[in-house]
Amino acid sequence: MDIFIEQIIVKKPDIPNILLKIALVAVTAVVCGIFLAAAIMFAGISFITVIALAAIPGVIWLGVHFFKSLIVEYEYILTNNELELDKITGKSRRKNMVTLNLQNAERFGIYSDNVSFNEFNADVTVSAHDNTRLNMWYLLVKDGTLGRVVVLFNPNDDFVIRLNKSLPLKVRNNTITERARVKEWS
Repeated sequence: MDIFIEQIIVKKPDIPNILLKIALVAVTAVVCGIFLAAAIMFAGISFITVIALAAIPGVIWLGVHFFKSLIVEYEYILTNNELELDKITGKSRRKNMVTLNLQNAERFGIYSDNVSFNEFNADVTVSAHDNTRLNMWYLLVKDGTLGRVVVLFNPNDDFVIRLNKSLPLKVRNNTITERARVKEWS
């Protein structure tokens, strides 16, 4: 039986991201104000007025474009034994972060403060989580090119259950099996 599931999560903005958005809006407003003031001051010189007024929509467009680029989403795609993680910025630009063969998985579990990064001994860490630290999971996979890769992500219950079925038996997480049974009984 083929397994396919995908999930998109939105990364919650952190404090630096929020401050950057505020600064971006402020800079956009100030630059538009400067162009508007220039258009009013040089109203007698039509060439400067036209350029200043024509620049305002461009500045607003750039501000909106940069603002949208600060919106980050992650997409998890599970196809049989392959997990693909993509980063989507501005709801339009997609970049593949990593594609992993789950047959090479070494560990899988719920990420908490009790889990130490030192015990993973990973060469690469892929963060594709929503910044809330709620329902966060880790997956450690040995990749032929990247070495040991640890992924931190927020899959929903259905995704976790199907991902668990794609993992080697020695790596499967019993917590998920119990969660699935409870879900079936309710």
